[in-house]
Amino acid sequence: MTLAPLPLSTKVTVLRGLGPARAAALQEAGLETLRDLLWSLPYRYVDRGSLRPLGSLDLRGFEAAEGGVVTVLGTIRDLRQSTTRVQRMALTEVLLEDGTGTLRLVWFNQPYLGRALKVGDRLLAFGPLVVGRHGVEMRAPQFELMGRSEETPWVRRLLPLYRKLGPLTGRVRQRLVAEALGRVHPPEEWLPLELSKDLPDTLAALRLLHEPPDDSDARALEAGTTPAHQRLAAEELFAFALGVALRRAGRLRRKGLVVPTSADLRERLKAYLPFPLTGAQRRTFKEVVDDLTSGRVMNRLLQGDVGSGKTLVAFLSLAMVAETGGQGALLVPTEVLARQHAATFQRLLGPEAGALQLLLGGMKAAEKRAALARIASGEARYVVGTHALFQEAVAFHKLQLVVVDEQHRFGVKQREALKEKGGDPHWLVMSATPIPRSLALAVFGDLDQSLLDELPPGRQPIDTKLLHPAQAEAAWGLVGRELVAGRQAFVVSPAIDPSDESKVQLRDIQAMEKLLRARFPDTELAVVHGRLKADELAARMGRFVHGDAGILLATTVVEVGVDVPNATVMVVDHAERFGLSQLHQLRGRVGRGQHRSHFVMLSASEAERLTVLVETRDGFRIAQKDLDLRGPGEFFGVRQAGLPQFQVADLARDRTLLLRCREAADRTLHVGLSDRQMDWLRREQARLRLADVS
Repeated sequence: MTLAPLPLSTKVTVLRGLGPARAAALQEAGLETLRDLLWSLPYRYVDRGSLRPLGSLDLRGFEAAEGGVVTVLGTIRDLRQSTTRVQRMALTEVLLEDGTGTLRLVWFNQPYLGRALKVGDRLLAFGPLVVGRHGVEMRAPQFELMGRSEETPWVRRLLPLYRKLGPLTGRVRQRLVAEALGRVHPPEEWLPLELSKDLPDTLAALRLLHEPPDDSDARALEAGTTPAHQRLAAEELFAFALGVALRRAGRLRRKGLVVPTSADLRERLKAYLPFPLTGAQRRTFKEVVDDLTSGRVMNRLLQGDVGSGKTLVAFLSLAMVAETGGQGALLVPTEVLARQHAATFQRLLGPEAGALQLLLGGMKAAEKRAALARIASGEARYVVGTHALFQEAVAFHKLQLVVVDEQHRFGVKQREALKEKGGDPHWLVMSATPIPRSLALAVFGDLDQSLLDELPPGRQPIDTKLLHPAQAEAAWGLVGRELVAGRQAFVVSPAIDPSDESKVQLRDIQAMEKLLRARFPDTELAVVHGRLKADELAARMGRFVHGDAGILLATTVVEVGVDVPNATVMVVDHAERFGLSQLHQLRGRVGRGQHRSHFVMLSASEAERLTVLVETRDGFRIAQKDLDLRGPGEFFGVRQAGLPQFQVADLARDRTLLLRCREAADRTLHVGLSDRQMDWLRREQARLRLADVS
């Protein structure tokens, strides 16, 4: 009996052999419809021609194979589990046989493999070869169970492999995908011709990726660069770009509070400035002023490299509102940064500093009540705070502008909570990390963008070095010379205590403190990290800021916001533990005074990656490299709600395609969307877990 074709929106439970346990495993992985199942692509393709007979893996052929990944297929003839004598680790050993020879497979600390593997199972394994006690062996290989049949496990040259999901093995997923491909009907074409031209249609693309023909390019399949990948990525990116374009169009229709300006106001603002603005600062502040006086709600992203003067532009924007009778709030992610900004604003305000209020979660009850009262009455016209600003008890008198530092650390619901406290205030978003254009479009696509592309005069060049830990004495010698000259130094450690990184031999902040106290016994050392109480953290940081402590030993709490012109050297231990953009931010803590500054990275690995910091100071070039290497989630330090969750598209790899989709979305929106197109867009937004379409 021929079964009727199914739409992609059909639940996966229509597929044969999908009992409650397997269906639950798919649902837990977010694979609820045939579309979800088919868009979840193989994580690897095995080329039948790359299989190595076990008999060929002897010591003579070992050197050629060592360091590379080898793929083998055989039957389990022996399986043993034991515990190592010294480290007491669980050891699982398998003897694989294929008729030409045998190979020993070894796994450490994975005792469950004794239940997952059985003698007689056929196993496809891939991993690096090493020389062990019994000759050539494969350690910690990835594997795929092929069942007990001696038949060839594929009919094509390339075998797609799928990740195991609970009781669903890769082989079962492969069968479900094959059935789904045979039962779905081709979906309607939604992409504009400018994006779909020269690409396969949706169903053809899915077949090419799940059942690749023999003439497919295996490397392109693995890299996600085939026309089939581009087709599916274009659908995701176009849906995303169209949703962003709709949100932006909706925002531009909203009426915004007009902030008045005048020649008198301009003179008052100029009086706050400690030095003339750069050309870039003047340009970006004018863009902010144009927004505030336009009658529309401002939503603007202010980007700039380390030291470009974003804080001063933010202050002037807040001052424009405060000087005309409104309130402005600066929202920052950490208390350290909030205190730093508050101190900067107090210096700029001078006699008017009484109009400033700091609001932190760690405040004492009486202190917090007084702060809330000043904010509610309007006495506080400048409010600087952390997540405490979201609290229900916070009531503003006349909130007109919100400036957000490092917006990506705040979720959509949090921002909406603050929006409700001020009606519909203007928004200025600052990014402390330079963001490549493709990622900026993805995370801040519905914001207008301003760029500070000029550094203020007087910023000193920073001498950057990458040293092996065996050369650490050169770093400490440099620190010593700067201390003798009356300067100060930062030392950054990646971990607070050994338990943070139990799997890696890592010098934690406690071990570094002992080293520094022994190496510089006559220098006061301030130690700061995220586990300190707010008051203690502020007091220790204050001793360094005021020059009482010569060395500040810290975790990345000093990444942004710390301004000590007398600090001329920073040493980062285990630099490989940090992202490139994070290291670039750390480097920006020095070079702020009149003396030459130094940035030293100590690392025993990843020299090729870290050398980028030695070669350039261009934060946007560094950020693009960071994005290419680590992906968007790790680029920002955490996975978060503000980042789209694509199944096929990759914001680093597909940045050119994203720009094309953005342009196509603007043109499509100009023509107008039909009801059916809006329905498709809402389904895609839901599938990709993107923000709701406005």
